[in-house]
Amino acid sequence: MLTLSLVTPAKKILTDVEISEVFVPTANGELNILEGHAPLMALLDVGVLRYKLQGQSNLEQAVISWGYLEVSKDHITVLAETAETVDMIDVARAEEALKRAEKTLLGADLEQEQFKKYQLKLERAMIRVQVGQKSNETH
Repeated sequence: MLTLSLVTPAKKILTDVEISEVFVPTANGELNILEGHAPLMALLDVGVLRYKLQGQSNLEQAVISWGYLEVSKDHITVLAETAETVDMIDVARAEEALKRAEKTLLGADLEQEQFKKYQLKLERAMIRVQVGQKSNETH
């Protein structure tokens, strides 16, 4: 049995959820983790965490940003800076964040650190909008 926990500094999103597999966006590309995977630690990237609940055939989704992944014998822990499951995404709010980030990146002379910060905000907002809109289309 494989379990998944998804945690942010602010809250627990998923706690010991029984899954059959998970796809995790890491700094080195997407990892697919199945039961029996070797122990592992990895740096997360902004993206979509997809997981299949035990006994289900469809993949559930959560949008995550930077953090860490730990895989142990029978448990996967994702410690993310931010995370939202599909039902938590406010598409209108994500679209506004996308517009703000685009405007900031296009309209100002930003220092390199600020530019990177707004690039990450833009990327996170784009993913939230995409996942949120797909979810709305299927419901």
